[in-house]
Amino acid sequence: MIGQERSLNKKLEQEVLERKEAEKALAESRAQLEGIMSNLSGAVYRCANDAYWTKIFVSSQIENITGYPAHDIVNNTRIRYIDIIHPDDREYSVNVVQEAISKNKPFEAEHRIIHANGHIKWVKDNGRVNFDDNGTIKWIDRVITDITDIKEAEQAYHESQVRFRELTDFLPQTVYELDLKGNIVFTNRAGLELFGEGEPDENGKVSALQFFIPQDREKMKKNMQEKLAGKGNLFNEYTAICANGKLCPVIIYSSPIRRNGKLIGSQGIIVEISELKRVEADLRKAKLELEALNINLEETVRERTAQLTEANTQLLKLQKENLQSQFDVLKQQVNPHFLFNSLNVLISLIKLEPDLAETFTERLAKVYRYVLENRDENLVPVKTELDFLRAYIFLIDTRFQGKVTVQIDFDKEKENRLILPLSLQLLIENAIKHNVFSSKSPLIIRLFIDDENYMNVVNNLQIREKHMTSTGIGLQNIRSRYALICDKEPVFKQTEKEFIAKIPLLDQ
Repeated sequence: MIGQERSLNKKLEQEVLERKEAEKALAESRAQLEGIMSNLSGAVYRCANDAYWTKIFVSSQIENITGYPAHDIVNNTRIRYIDIIHPDDREYSVNVVQEAISKNKPFEAEHRIIHANGHIKWVKDNGRVNFDDNGTIKWIDRVITDITDIKEAEQAYHESQVRFRELTDFLPQTVYELDLKGNIVFTNRAGLELFGEGEPDENGKVSALQFFIPQDREKMKKNMQEKLAGKGNLFNEYTAICANGKLCPVIIYSSPIRRNGKLIGSQGIIVEISELKRVEADLRKAKLELEALNINLEETVRERTAQLTEANTQLLKLQKENLQSQFDVLKQQVNPHFLFNSLNVLISLIKLEPDLAETFTERLAKVYRYVLENRDENLVPVKTELDFLRAYIFLIDTRFQGKVTVQIDFDKEKENRLILPLSLQLLIENAIKHNVFSSKSPLIIRLFIDDENYMNVVNNLQIREKHMTSTGIGLQNIRSRYALICDKEPVFKQTEKEFIAKIPLLDQ
């Protein structure tokens, strides 16, 4: 009997020991599980399939998401989880779970909750329904994750897209974005008005190539690939097919798009240039007319020269010098090289800077108008000469791009004095002809009036290598013309660093 009692006690002790070890293992397992769940970004919970989704178990992470500790939610101790869901989203959430139950599939839903502090937050709810062997629902295991930051980022992105579209819709030019296959991802209102909707393919994609003439499409593909490879021109010119069926010339400025270092497509601006093409044609026509006019002027000069030479054979030497001086001035005025250089500059401006091309044309016309109106005048006011000279300087500055600088500095009260017409232009052209210059080492020409009422034209010396002997006809022409009208002589001298020309100014 005593032996049986001892044996029974020993078994009880063994069972107690095993139970304690099992409880310890269970506690360790729970601690490990809790540690794992605490490191998850979301909260894990198990709930019943009742009207309130009563929580059987909730991990501690639920407090970070809802603001309520787990013990307030388990068994609906303080608040029911269904009441935390935003009222407008409750029916949707219930329907998602019920559909998953009917199909025995996992479910996923995004909905809003009301945080304990009253703020609205977005969560993603993933879960699966568990059934017993009889097909009865035992519980629902779920994971809830805070996706508020993602939703706010999506909203911000959507708003930025709306603002971008609103801004681009104000632009008069077409703004577009293409994928790597050349399909249209985005275009603004101007693009839709110019090209229309286009015909989508079987995948609903609209190729940008359909809006251009067939002859240009292969070239466009090649240029597009070069652009995506970081090569090619900044812009290309094509012929587009407009929504009204008419053809129109366009210039496309484009560049590749990279997101997170990955090439995803291209973007750009399309400028319709029909008006620009019309202006180009008008300017080419004007150039031909000016060239013809120049030829006629040269022929007129030759004819007048022959007439003057024949008619003045018997005149005195001074009269002959006077006529020869006028002839030389006329040759300087109608300089075909200056005209051709100016026209070449004008043609280069037409495509890239049409506004500057228009201004250039106006100034060129002003120069030749002055030549024609004042070629027979002996003297003109300094102010009149300067008005012409500023137009001439604009042409020089546009042609040489800052390599030649003309500085004018004197009192306006002296602008009423008289000067030989075109004398200042001749001296500036003389300086350009006999000197070299560059952006780093520009030719600087200064104009000022000294105390003796002489107009000074001074330039720094950067003497050009001479391939031909200078005739000196320009400076001699100025001397001869002054000798005919006054007793004051112009002065020309050269120092180590400068060439100085001094032209006398006369009283009216």
